[in-house]
Amino acid sequence: MLLFKILLAPLLIYAVTLAGRRWGPAIAGWLLGLPLTSFPVLLFLSLEQGPQFASHAARGSLLGLLAWAAFTICYAYSCLKLNWWQSTLIGWAAYFAVAAMLLPVTMNAVWTFLVVILTLAVILGVFPEAGSSQASSTLGKYDLWIRMATASAMVFLITSIADFLGPTASGLFTTFPTYSTILAVFSQRQEKAAAVNILKGVTAGLYTSATFFLVICLTLPRWPVAASFALALLSAVPVQAASFVYLRRSR
Repeated sequence: MLLFKILLAPLLIYAVTLAGRRWGPAIAGWLLGLPLTSFPVLLFLSLEQGPQFASHAARGSLLGLLAWAAFTICYAYSCLKLNWWQSTLIGWAAYFAVAAMLLPVTMNAVWTFLVVILTLAVILGVFPEAGSSQASSTLGKYDLWIRMATASAMVFLITSIADFLGPTASGLFTTFPTYSTILAVFSQRQEKAAAVNILKGVTAGLYTSATFFLVICLTLPRWPVAASFALALLSAVPVQAASFVYLRRSR
């Protein structure tokens, strides 16, 4: 179980990173909208803490998408005028401010889902236009290894202190924009338009995560773990395809 916990998230990051490097920055961002950390964390929480705990954590992750989206929009606007570390601080400040406001929220999963998808639509509607990007999504010699190591560390850390954090906080912290930050920073240092396009792709991809979390919330307390996660993944596929169509038409 420990080996599986250490390897699952890095393998997902590895596959997504290679795909992003092949098809460009916007696609790289779109793929980062997938629940690459949340999926392994929720799976291990369901096995270690029980389905009820993991279901509540999935609702926390669903709420956390609002904080993640706050990061993407704030970083996108900031990077057009500021350097990468200023943009990062502003984006992280937005994430933590929204996450702190969401911690006491007790809204049920369905209403949370509706709030999330409507908020994402508004954010996408006001996203800055940066034009086409010529920058490559190859971000440096050690970028892939940094992402993989970070993935293992986050999954191991959150699942290890889940009892202390509680389900809502555990779920919220799975949406911290670690990979989005890495990709946005490296891209901004090459070309600001690439960073904006990546973050727009991330935001569009969050619809997939929202669908995944909703299905987990609704099914995990009643279904076997494998069946719940399988249905969540299957439900997310058409949503991810629809967000891809949106990105292609908006470019």
